[in-house]
Amino acid sequence: MRDTIKHDVYGYITYDESFWSGKCTVQFDGQYLEKTGKKTFVKQTEDGVINVAVKGNFITGVKLVINGEELQVVPAIKWYEVVLSAAIFVLILVWGNNVALCSVVPVVGGAIGGFISALFAVLNVIIVKRIKNVWLKILVSLGMMGLTFLLCYLGALVFLSSVA
Repeated sequence: MRDTIKHDVYGYITYDESFWSGKCTVQFDGQYLEKTGKKTFVKQTEDGVINVAVKGNFITGVKLVINGEELQVVPAIKWYEVVLSAAIFVLILVWGNNVALCSVVPVVGGAIGGFISALFAVLNVIIVKRIKNVWLKILVSLGMMGLTFLLCYLGALVFLSSVA
């Protein structure tokens, strides 16, 4: 995940964070800053030393504290992104525990359905956070919900065919 902002004094500031390891790097105008800690960096300039500390992460938003000044680099997750992603999990949770709904269209629930829906809810957060257009976020979330429902339905069919 890489985000870039423009600052009047420091130029283009690029923040890069690995999704898997959480390791991050910071660049000022394309030059990497020297890492002094897990989330602290330093840059030597003619005017002195610039200390940079990273606060937050991809989900909570990332702020860079540069010599006491806070800059928002990555915005925090929006409330509607959380709702759209939680709806994926809630759909399977409710449908899988309702006998009347499962008699119409069976879905696998319990641990398997919970795992599938939670996986797609987290994946939805990651994808939707990258999209700028709100309507596109809604469409992607509905597609992820449909895909989750389809996988849970296919899982239920496999389970029911093995039992019968």
